[in-house]
Amino acid sequence: MSRTALLAAVLIAGATVAAPHAAAQDEPPTSWPIAFADEFDGTEVDRGRWTIHSNAEADNCLGNKGNQQLEWHTWNALSVREGKLVMTARKDNPQPGYEWSSALITTAHGCGQGPAQEFQVREGDYVETRLKLPKEKGFWPSTWTWNGSGSNEQDTYEYFSDNPFRLYLTNHQGSGGQCVVTSQVDLTLDWHTIGQVLGPNETVWFLDGKEVCRQGPFTGDGALVLDMFVYSQIPPEVAEGSMEIDHVRVHRK
Repeated sequence: MSRTALLAAVLIAGATVAAPHAAAQDEPPTSWPIAFADEFDGTEVDRGRWTIHSNAEADNCLGNKGNQQLEWHTWNALSVREGKLVMTARKDNPQPGYEWSSALITTAHGCGQGPAQEFQVREGDYVETRLKLPKEKGFWPSTWTWNGSGSNEQDTYEYFSDNPFRLYLTNHQGSGGQCVVTSQVDLTLDWHTIGQVLGPNETVWFLDGKEVCRQGPFTGDGALVLDMFVYSQIPPEVAEGSMEIDHVRVHRK
């Protein structure tokens, strides 16, 4: 995800972007068969299905300061308990040049570091994450797709924790499109489900079962990525922060 491109889109908009609706889709297609899911019911992250390495990260596949990220990704930033994945960022100097450790997991394009059971989303899939977002300022979690080059990247959501009311929903493919969705309630106070239908003719986003955005087409495939970045432009004022993920699912016709 390019924060520079995101900021440009927001500055052009100058305000919250209303979703350009065509005929509304009544509800997310959760009745479709499941092609991939992790309910995080075990005791640790399944390393056969996920890796922390991604070729989206320019520094040895584990860090990306050029993308306004402060963190180095480690397995220690990930824990599974009570049926939930916990991603924790810590100011613990994990690597020379990096004060922060935090979390990224992906299902493919792992720089030769796995996972053994690679998975990629495809056009037409519905991707859904149920989560509880971090409260403290300075964190930048998201669910997104990555095809190895970023040419068709999809951001099911991005969230910057300095504003607990706002989500960024972005299609980076071609002319793409973005919606900036402002909630009427603080998004950190409860669990939320964020989903996206990945084309093929258009991309459609849902927040807690209601359509909130509709943008351009999606073609191709890409790894599924979950992360909690540490945002360099508004650094945290705390030494630790975390978020929880109840599930991530990919439904496919």
